[in-house]
Amino acid sequence: MEDSGIGFAPIKIDSGKNIHVISGVSGQLLKVDDQLNRLGEVSQPFPALITSSTIVKGKWIGVWVERDLRQARMAAFDLNEAWSDGETKAELRSNKLDSVLHPSSSIWSQILDSEPTALSNVENSICFSTINRGIYRINDESKEIWRAEIPEWKQISKINSLDEIIGFLNTEEGTILFSKAGGFAVIDGSGNITKKGVLKLPEVVTGVQYEKEKGWFIKLNGKYFATLSNLSDSPKIYKVLGPIYDVKSIQEDWIWTGWRHDGKLSKDGSIIMESRENIGIGIVGDNVLTNDGEWEKIRI
Repeated sequence: MEDSGIGFAPIKIDSGKNIHVISGVSGQLLKVDDQLNRLGEVSQPFPALITSSTIVKGKWIGVWVERDLRQARMAAFDLNEAWSDGETKAELRSNKLDSVLHPSSSIWSQILDSEPTALSNVENSICFSTINRGIYRINDESKEIWRAEIPEWKQISKINSLDEIIGFLNTEEGTILFSKAGGFAVIDGSGNITKKGVLKLPEVVTGVQYEKEKGWFIKLNGKYFATLSNLSDSPKIYKVLGPIYDVKSIQEDWIWTGWRHDGKLSKDGSIIMESRENIGIGIVGDNVLTNDGEWEKIRI
């Protein structure tokens, strides 16, 4: 480890093989290895908030949204190349329409007219949703594989306008997407929905993890999380000290960090939690990156 801090406030860590990409609140990016050594300098390729991101086949793919200027981009970056700063927000604001600005150092970049959410790595491709438009699967070169309508669920139809797709995961059943309200759908290789359902949960879904041997870990936005072996089961609800922001499957346990605590769920269903004075944003090995940009050892 080179130092104990990254120099900016982080919002997320995307982890690949031996490399981790940290996103900051102002669009900063920093790559580190498993030992937390920096792989290059902090960069800000585009002057906007990064709202969604993932790693696919040696590339980091991100979405930038500048709502005040109605500007949005999706772009891919080579993990093995150096990344540099792009234009400033003032330059973006004064830019002429005949000279489109794209994120610096990107392999490819697209101008977006609808904000993508839930960028997810599914079998070395990218699945995502666009608000009120549809769901899509593209390859790592931005070529479309399929597109489909956003599924609807009768049980939560009254809040359709407030619901949103939050993630896609690959399982033995197929690709499975989840919504904030607990809706899920199984999608085949052509984008057809083969099964739908709604999980009864006490809070809004913020993220989902799946391991074949352990089943599902569902992050919620308050003081609970849920687990279940199969999507046909009733979720088992656990109470925690606050929202969970990152969770990892480590050996037989689920390990997490979040709002002022770290925790562990063991195979036997027992929970250990330890308080922290700050907020854990992401986990790399046995290290937690906090909301003030510092690395600390995980508390459990």
